[in-house]
Amino acid sequence: MRRRRLAPWLGLAFAGLCAGLWLAPALLLRFALPPLAASSGGAIEVTGAFPALPFGVSATHLRVTRGGRELALDDFRLVLLPAGPRLDARVADGTLLVRGDGWLEASGFVRLQDVDLESLATVLAAPLGLRGRADGLWRFGPDASLEGSVSRGAVLVQQPAPFEVPFAQLVISAARDPGAGQWNVRWLDVQGPPLSGSAWGTLSPDGRIAVQVQVRELDEPARSFFTLLKLPTDPLPLALTLEGTLAAPRVVPGEATAPPAPR
Repeated sequence: MRRRRLAPWLGLAFAGLCAGLWLAPALLLRFALPPLAASSGGAIEVTGAFPALPFGVSATHLRVTRGGRELALDDFRLVLLPAGPRLDARVADGTLLVRGDGWLEASGFVRLQDVDLESLATVLAAPLGLRGRADGLWRFGPDASLEGSVSRGAVLVQQPAPFEVPFAQLVISAARDPGAGQWNVRWLDVQGPPLSGSAWGTLSPDGRIAVQVQVRELDEPARSFFTLLKLPTDPLPLALTLEGTLAAPRVVPGEATAPPAPR
């Protein structure tokens, strides 16, 4: 008799526990995440947070601000699936997709489609030195790789003076060597004007650069900037070497070598 009396209460408690677990992601996003962001010097504003099936959270609008920059995500949705976590969102006119490969491996991919790179500066640890609209796939994990393009953008140079080199399109293919840990830039191509060229080389784990550059088009104002750097401007194609570190890169005259075939 006592068990029969307890059964409804146990059922109610179990149902309450399930409801609490289902609501937990939305409650964390709405009430716990903003204070955490504020403690790290940023801010997060969430609008329209609701639970998402099978287990996750969705939000009509999520706004992240830090250091005077802003990332606005619309139709935000983060769900936990048997295959791994999945995040979908709209970034202005573009889309963002993040997928994890299962639950035990720290690997997966990030897919950008027509996303303004400047909007991602809010969540990046270091400046990109690049602006434009990006389409690409970044695989993270032991076999990390990057395949993508940036259109209607510019390379941002800070030394010896702030300067922008605009381009119509930039295409890159790179992969990380799991053994050495370095990134191998298999192919990077920039289509101008005022500058067109290709580059290939390596980026070591400590940030050292060893990249060969071939410039096939050089017009103003990029030509004057090359003169400021005391780099050759003729004859084309120019052979240059990018060396040093990410924090202090140097461009010096190089030896002419044939670029690898693009993949």
